[in-house]
Amino acid sequence: MIIDQGNPEYLIRINMQTVDIADACISVLDHGFLFGDSIYEVVRTINGSLFAWDEHLRRLRNSAERLGYKLPWSDMELTLEIEKVVELAGWEEESYIRIIVTRGVGRIELSPETCDSPTLIVIAKKLPLVPDELYDKGIVLRLTEIRRNSRLAMDPAIKSGNYLNNVLAMIEAREKGADDAVMLNENGFLTESTTSNFFIVKDGVLKTPSLDCGILAGITREYLLDAVRRKGIPVEETELTVDDLGHADEVFITGTIKAIVPVRKVIGQVDWEGKPGVVTSRIREAYLEATGLG
Repeated sequence: MIIDQGNPEYLIRINMQTVDIADACISVLDHGFLFGDSIYEVVRTINGSLFAWDEHLRRLRNSAERLGYKLPWSDMELTLEIEKVVELAGWEEESYIRIIVTRGVGRIELSPETCDSPTLIVIAKKLPLVPDELYDKGIVLRLTEIRRNSRLAMDPAIKSGNYLNNVLAMIEAREKGADDAVMLNENGFLTESTTSNFFIVKDGVLKTPSLDCGILAGITREYLLDAVRRKGIPVEETELTVDDLGHADEVFITGTIKAIVPVRKVIGQVDWEGKPGVVTSRIREAYLEATGLG
């Protein structure tokens, strides 16, 4: 769905030191590698400046707190590090920046007591592009058999690097001819896509799963909801069923890199077909205007 601009060059820093891609390594005893014990954020630039960095930093710290990480870096140190990455990259194009924090090196045991210091990894590349035709025509989603992680198990509100649930959903979607997936929670309510928040439009009202449904509080989601409310478009954060999806007028997904992408078809447990609609277009315009992307 997203294409890179040619052969992307990567800028990689580990623990605030620049390394060549061939030397970009962590220990096999790092719990991020051993147990998927890591958190992350993806940030983009707009006109060369970090977009919504304060919100991403706040969410990173929330994820760390939820998992019991003790981050040794201040907000200022992390901010200067990410700004330095953008400066070192020096691309004319916009930047995609992935910030990863692992639990760190410890013994091969589930207890993190022997992990003394987290590992900080920052990977930057030129911002991938979403083809214009996807905005014009929309994508295909599959309502998968894979359920979203329960909030009582691995809470999706924690932006963890442990993504196997989403990987399985994407595999099923691609094998069935879809671009991406949308998942239900353990109670049968709609949640989110593999890396995106999920929205429907019905009778002019924008509807999206509430945080209580077990979703990530997306940064783009929050900017969009704020922009839409200021435009006077009715919004409901609620529990959405498969039947709600089946009777939707419009469907779209959102994310940091892709912004707002309309859906033209949903397959799987429900058959829905539509096209990018008037309300989705208004919402996309409001979001682009509010963020300076327009």
